[in-house]
Amino acid sequence: MDEAIRKECMAYVGRQREATDSMAPETAAKQAHALGVAAPEAELPATWHWAYFNHGFPISNQGEDGHERLGLFLPPAPFHRRMWAAGDVTVHRPLRIGVPATRRSTITDVAFKSGRTGDLCFVTVDHAIEQDGGLGVAERQTIVYRDCGLPEKALRAPGDPVPDGYVVHPDMELFFYSALTHNGHRIHWDRNFCREVEGYPGLIVHGPLMATKLCDAMAGTASVRRFAFRALAPVFDTTPIRLVHPAAGTGGEGRIERSDGVISMQATLETA
Repeated sequence: MDEAIRKECMAYVGRQREATDSMAPETAAKQAHALGVAAPEAELPATWHWAYFNHGFPISNQGEDGHERLGLFLPPAPFHRRMWAAGDVTVHRPLRIGVPATRRSTITDVAFKSGRTGDLCFVTVDHAIEQDGGLGVAERQTIVYRDCGLPEKALRAPGDPVPDGYVVHPDMELFFYSALTHNGHRIHWDRNFCREVEGYPGLIVHGPLMATKLCDAMAGTASVRRFAFRALAPVFDTTPIRLVHPAAGTGGEGRIERSDGVISMQATLETA
């Protein structure tokens, strides 16, 4: 790794960004529509805040991959592939729908590592969401950047039957979730970009979309105190997956499994 690039990226530690949101009920209703569940009436379920505070950026600031260009808020990592690697959400007070809130984001760490897929850059961003003068949600988000490696293989050809107990994510579901979260990342909607630029066999299912589904399934009707997850392997729009977790509302460990037995995501949940 070039030492000058490393130092430039490390200099971004401490950068901050602030966003406010009216926490409109219409956004929660759209989130519920995207997930196929009933809309919450008063409080947001844990992780549903990911549909808020996404006000976008000028098109002139857009990078080739559809995200905001690196070097503005996030450091100029010298790698092409970007993934949401992990998240840790602590709910101090459930966020109330319709009550304005402020999210303050701080880059707290930048680390370079070498793995089996090559060099990696991990960026940690801490988010604090305040509402009515008090802390509602604290979150630690870990983003990983890496080089485009060898092309990955699909587990299932389009049109092949989906195994019993598994589901797939149609491309329109990914489109709706991208629109909901104002996420322009092309790996979720541009199939040619996935195949020709990043070497993926299909569209990538959003990590936060899967994390929200897993969190909701694990929580049931219980209030969530903490939800933490790690993304371990990609899921494509043709990849059959299933959620594996204890009885809803009991807390503990859960995971998302692909039909080839690979664990795509691991998570822990604590109820309030």
